[in-house]
Amino acid sequence: MGTVRGLLPYPEPFRRRRVRAAAHRLVTCENWPDDDKTTGVDVAQLALLRLLWLQDQTRRASTGRHKEATVLLARAAVEGCLLGLYSLHVPGAVARLHAANIKAMGDILSYVVDDGLVTQSAVEQSLAAFGTKGGPPTVRQMVDQVEAAAGGAGALSLYRRFYQPTSTYFVHANAASLLRHVRPGGFLTGKPTIPWARRSAVRISDACVGILAAALARHAGTDPTEFETYAQAHAARAITPLAVVAGRGGWSALKLAELPAARKRALELRSYAVSEQALLDTPAVRKAHVDKELAPHHGPPRRQLVRTRHGRTDQQHPHPRPCDLPPHPSPEP
Repeated sequence: MGTVRGLLPYPEPFRRRRVRAAAHRLVTCENWPDDDKTTGVDVAQLALLRLLWLQDQTRRASTGRHKEATVLLARAAVEGCLLGLYSLHVPGAVARLHAANIKAMGDILSYVVDDGLVTQSAVEQSLAAFGTKGGPPTVRQMVDQVEAAAGGAGALSLYRRFYQPTSTYFVHANAASLLRHVRPGGFLTGKPTIPWARRSAVRISDACVGILAAALARHAGTDPTEFETYAQAHAARAITPLAVVAGRGGWSALKLAELPAARKRALELRSYAVSEQALLDTPAVRKAHVDKELAPHHGPPRRQLVRTRHGRTDQQHPHPRPCDLPPHPSPEP
């Protein structure tokens, strides 16, 4: 039932408008303070303001059926939510983010030094006026510190279920993202597969707004119930990318007689995909588990089949195709 809910629309315009309005009221910082006066609450409110914008943009991309853009915007919402929780719960987060921002400014100006327009010392002196630069925290570091400080804010689950897979399949240039352009059987395609459900990306963007708004409401001493129920309702309707990949692999070679067993396998794979064990397993272990469930049920690889015409293999054609005919002999002199 959860999988079906994840594929269906979830129209709730009045509730969404009410939640968004309440979330906007949590942003009480009208003018951005100086660096030495900026607090973690200020950064979390700024992150919530960005999440509200990303939520709107994710829905716009989904309505236009821009699948890749929808996923990338949802991933940005997850990262923004984690950053907001990190700023709110972890002492010293603002100072580290400020130091990382100074370092980023230096990285942006590096090409100016390479072109000889300014010297490296001039850039360093300019950056020193803003403070001491430092390395940025990784997303995983932020997640671990939030989990330790907040006593289990759900950041780790959000990171492992949605941030890691979308980073692997959509953002980074690696084997997984490149293989999206390879169809079953080894055929290349210009249109990549989308290993996530478009509606699930929208659900996660909605859930991130509710998660961070609930954290800010608790910090402000107001009732977070509406934000919590909103986040839970949308998170429950989100299918993980792992479940989508496993489902597509299992249904690609189905026959009618195999439907009952395939349904059972799909339910087992979904149970594993949303389990705590899947969170604890390494990517290699998760892949091996999925391959073990799907491999015995796949037919012969399409690579081994002769290309079909009208749904039949060439073995069913009594005559060879023109491309299989031997070349015409050259005329004798």
